[in-house]
Formats: sequence, C-alpha cells, structure tokens
Amino acid sequence: MAIPQGTKFHGVAPSVDTVNKGSAQVNALRDAYTIDQVSDYVINEFETGIAKLVPDFITASAGGSSTYSGTKGIVDFSWTGGSGDYNVTLPSAAAVPYRFLRITTDGTVDANNRVNVYSPAPETIDGTTHYVINKSYNGIAVWSDGSNWTVIQAKAT
Repeated sequence: MAIPQGTKFHGVAPSVDTVNKGSAQVNALRDAYTIDQVSDYVINEFETGIAKLVPDFITASAGGSSTYSGTKGIVDFSWTGGSGDYNVTLPSAAAVPYRFLRITTDGTVDANNRVNVYSPAPETIDGTTHYVINKSYNGIAVWSDGSNWTVIQAKAT
C-alpha cells in the first residue's frame, strides 16, 4: 500500500516520556514530518548505507533568475535557449550560518551562457556581489560564515 502524499509522521524528542503520550505538554514537543520530507532526507542522506548527494536540477535560460531556497547541498544547472545570463541568488548567509553548497553546470553552459551566482544584498560572495560560472562542467563550493558567502573551492579549467 502506498503512503499518500502529505501524510504526516510524528517524531518525539528524546527527553519525552512516551508512556505519558496523551498530555498537551508532551504533544507540544512532537514534530510532524510529511512523507516528502522523510523521503528527501533518506534520498539525500542515506540509501543502502551509502551517503548520496542528490542535486536540485535547474534549467536556466537567458534573462532568467531565481533565488535558491532548496535544502539540498548541490545545485546543478543546465542551459536552454539562446545566449545570455541567468542570475541565481543564494539564501541569506545570516539565515543559514555555516551552510555548505555546491553549484555546478553541465555541458550546456559556456562563455555565451553564463550562470551568475549572487549573494543577497548587503551580503557578499568573496567580497563582491556575484560570481560568474561560464564554462561547461564547472562549479564552485560556497560556505556561509553567518554574514557572507565565501567561495572555498572553484574548479579551474
């Protein structure tokens, strides 16, 4: 039997005595998770004992833009349409301190099809407003120090 979308699963804090599970105080300590959240966690973190990093896939096109709000550790861009720039804004470094995120491109991104990675103002990414990825199979790894984003690794080609 399939579990329906939106079904909630309840977790209980380790400090909660589950013998007395009917009180309002104990119920307030419970977290609810949907099957989608549980599935995403399992797919991203563990599958048959092997840690897997499943990226968010984004198709970019000239003149497009987005703000990344996903929870995955890798964002993979592919290009469609004519030449130009696509702007993606990272989440606020202050909102997600110490987050690590990889941004990669496939073979469709080149010098004519650029992915510009922006930090939200007034934050910076390596001391500037944005970082340009304009090569096939390229990418960067960024880390939030709680105030700004730092490029900690960039693929050299």
